[in-house]
Amino acid sequence: MKPRQLLITLLLLAALAGAVQAADLVANGSGLRTKPLLGALYELELRVPPALQGADAKALIEADEPMQMVLTLKSGLITRKRFVETTTDGFAKAARSGYQAAETGAFLAQFDNTEFRKGDIVLMTYGPDGLATVYRQLDAEGGGTDTSLATIPGLELKKALFAIWLGDTPAQASLKNALLGGK
Repeated sequence: MKPRQLLITLLLLAALAGAVQAADLVANGSGLRTKPLLGALYELELRVPPALQGADAKALIEADEPMQMVLTLKSGLITRKRFVETTTDGFAKAARSGYQAAETGAFLAQFDNTEFRKGDIVLMTYGPDGLATVYRQLDAEGGGTDTSLATIPGLELKKALFAIWLGDTPAQASLKNALLGGK
């Protein structure tokens, strides 16, 4: 097998591993991230193992269990640059709440060559190998192309990422409430 074919095969296997893992998860809650005057920016869904469904925010952040955040872009205003800037701010707030991770730079860098478009989906799946990120670009027919961006090992990154939306100073309180199933 040629090196390029091997790389493509490995990337596809990594994406499939995330999908198989996610198949065992159930929806815990979902909601919209909104901004005054701008409307809905993205929809976020939290998927958890059945045993953690309905758990409180701290338990979900701390759990070393498979979980997934599914972020669907609802606005053309979200560019890669804006996504990286707001996620950087979110990581800073998470760190002030006690959820700091050395891997945040690697997480943000994986989006360097990604063009964000309305309707596209970012799948962030935590599992035994770490946090796997897949970017799904949708096409006009409703299908899509999945691109496995990276798998970054370590629980601390998962905690910091989930604390952006579930931590003490979440991106939006109503979104946190919705992700927790409306609690």
